[in-house]
Amino acid sequence: MEMDAVLCECENEALVQLVTNLESELLIEMVVAPKLGMTMVQAEDSIDFQPFYLGEVLITECQVLVNGQLGYGYCMGDTPQKAYSIAVMDAIMHTEGHPKQNDISAFIEIEKAKLLKKQLEEYNQVLKTKVDFKIMEQD
Repeated sequence: MEMDAVLCECENEALVQLVTNLESELLIEMVVAPKLGMTMVQAEDSIDFQPFYLGEVLITECQVLVNGQLGYGYCMGDTPQKAYSIAVMDAIMHTEGHPKQNDISAFIEIEKAKLLKKQLEEYNQVLKTKVDFKIMEQD
């Protein structure tokens, strides 16, 4: 699971809290304040494996400069705090040798583990609804 996917799917409160703790040590300039936009969602046909567009989705986007490094934040929905937080973390992770990269990497690994656990639980719930036709034939 990539960093962007983890940040977009993790709990908003945890992400905002981490960035709030980092803000006092950073020089952050707003380039583009969080704003709403629309983007096309692309998928792949499962038979022909051809790309197609499902439709549009509402996103929030933001751009910041953190100590001179540009960072971008995009996420689905109307979530300005999350877009801002992702932009700050993006800028830090793209700054070579930034001292806060380890804190962010540790946060991402913790959130990734939580998300994988949640996905596994959901998958197991779906499996409970699966019909086994071989068992049905025996009755």
